[in-house]
Amino acid sequence: MQTTTGQAVRGRPRDPDLPARVLDAALAEYARSGWAGFTMHAVAGRAGVGKSSMYLRWPTKEQLLVDAIDAYTRPLVVDHDTGSLRGDVLALASSLLAHFLDPMGWVTVRIAVDAAVESVDLGGFHERIVTKHNDAAQRIVDRAIGRGELPAGGDGRPLLEGLFGGVLLHTLALPPSEHAAARTDLAAHVTPLVDLLLRGVGPAATPAVG
Repeated sequence: MQTTTGQAVRGRPRDPDLPARVLDAALAEYARSGWAGFTMHAVAGRAGVGKSSMYLRWPTKEQLLVDAIDAYTRPLVVDHDTGSLRGDVLALASSLLAHFLDPMGWVTVRIAVDAAVESVDLGGFHERIVTKHNDAAQRIVDRAIGRGELPAGGDGRPLLEGLFGGVLLHTLALPPSEHAAARTDLAAHVTPLVDLLLRGVGPAATPAVG
């Protein structure tokens, strides 16, 4: 745009940090308020931006939250083939504990709960996150079947549910002062739970007679 004298008139410069600031604020606001209290107004205030700027990029709060999840959260499950069922499950449990010890991990858990109890459609959250994790757990079971560690026809969902619940409760029981130490030795924290879950599973765990 130019004035009648031919001088260029500059508009307000764009803020290159705005998207990251808004996404970070969205996750922080969701962690504090959950779905019921999650509003564009609250996110704008936390990020220090105008709502109009946000609506240009994110027309709904659902889209804003989906983009924030994609940008800042990592998968709950890391699927590594360690060569044994116990090794695979230890790797899975360690990944879960690392996730729950991350502040952003709690956001994912809260979203999963809200999506289940409030029927909130967050861009197919269940299919994008939960189903993906179930599939990874099933691959662990399938590998164990192939090695002869588990009988054919095993279902990975109970394994994931047991690990998810057990590791989540373990994290809740840890005082905040112990979180840093837990991050440095994840396996030590999850090994008792893994051994308990695998007890009695497969031919190798059959107790001796006599």
